[in-house]
Amino acid sequence: MGVRMLCQHCRQSIEVSDAGSGGGSPRQPSRRHGHGPAMGESFVVLPQSLSQQPGGTALPAVQGELPRGGGQVLNATSMHEQLRTVGRLLELAEVCEDVECGVPLCEDCASGTLRELQRKLEEAHAEREAMERAFADLEAGDEDVGEDGLLSEADFEREVQVMKREEGELRAALETARREREALQQEAERLRGERLAQEGEEERRHAALNALELRRQEEADELMRQAQLVAHCEAELQRLGRVNVYNDVFHIWHDGAFGTISGLRLGRMPGVTVDWAEINAALGQVVLLVHTLAKAHGVAFSQHGLVPMGSFSRVYRLDEPRAMHELYGSGSAQLGRLFGSGRFDRGLTMLLQCVRELLAHAASRPRAGVSAQPPHPIEEDCVGGLSVRLQFNQEERWTAAFKYLLQDLKWLLTWHAAG
Repeated sequence: MGVRMLCQHCRQSIEVSDAGSGGGSPRQPSRRHGHGPAMGESFVVLPQSLSQQPGGTALPAVQGELPRGGGQVLNATSMHEQLRTVGRLLELAEVCEDVECGVPLCEDCASGTLRELQRKLEEAHAEREAMERAFADLEAGDEDVGEDGLLSEADFEREVQVMKREEGELRAALETARREREALQQEAERLRGERLAQEGEEERRHAALNALELRRQEEADELMRQAQLVAHCEAELQRLGRVNVYNDVFHIWHDGAFGTISGLRLGRMPGVTVDWAEINAALGQVVLLVHTLAKAHGVAFSQHGLVPMGSFSRVYRLDEPRAMHELYGSGSAQLGRLFGSGRFDRGLTMLLQCVRELLAHAASRPRAGVSAQPPHPIEEDCVGGLSVRLQFNQEERWTAAFKYLLQDLKWLLTWHAAG
């Protein structure tokens, strides 16, 4: 009869049949679980290449085969040899660390076990060859050593001398390195000092550059301010050049029937009270204007000279410089003066002659935008046909004559401004 067991590796079912009738002989497993082809009735089969143990001991081959009918005695080696073979297989299975396979083993597990053993055997042979080569190299290297493994005294002395020379060279190299290190430290200190000096010099240079930059900016600002000031002065000069100073100082206008200069009325009208102080001040402005224009244009009067003294101006003949004629009147004038025989009237006539010469000078030099002739001609003591002599009950004509005179002076100012 057969007994069904499990493989200790793959846990597949196998059947082990009896080896003899006595029941004391071992059972041989047979694979009946239907996976892969059956190997007959053998217990285990080892290839011839793995019949040697790792230590070199040959394994006896199993040469028996159970008969197909079962129940017959084996025709191979004795049962004792078979048991020894199985025991050795078990020992080999225990040596394998990666494959844990017990007994009984199926065909696949036995093949895997044998392959692993073959690999271990090859590795052992390779390690043995490597060890043999290493021992051979060591033996070849020790050939120069004496038979007792010690150097001779001469060789020992030579080795000592060589080591002393090497030691001396190393000490000299060490001393040289120490001196070089000290030299490098000194050089580093010197360079550090130079660096500090350079940093100080750099700071001073930066401070100087900053001071120069500030000075440059201040000078640029001052230059800009001066340029702006020059531009302002030029613009102001151009504006002032367009301003007629004489028109501002000697403003000639009219106030009804009166002609005015600098706001002062010149003349007298019935029913209108004009003080002689105002009239005298207006005549002083006229004298100063004629004298200033004549001096500005280089005109020298041929017969008379003017003495501008404000409200007390005078005029004189050039041939009689001491004979002064007043150009101012008074409320206490004599009756003869009122009829034109006084020094005041003669002074007004002399003033008209100076104005006529100045007008003739301007008319001889025409300018653009100005008429060629003054509006009112002057003849002797008349302006525009009206006499400047003060006569009784002729205040209106006397005032009109002064108004014409102021108009001629206004024309003269316009001519002067056009130049």
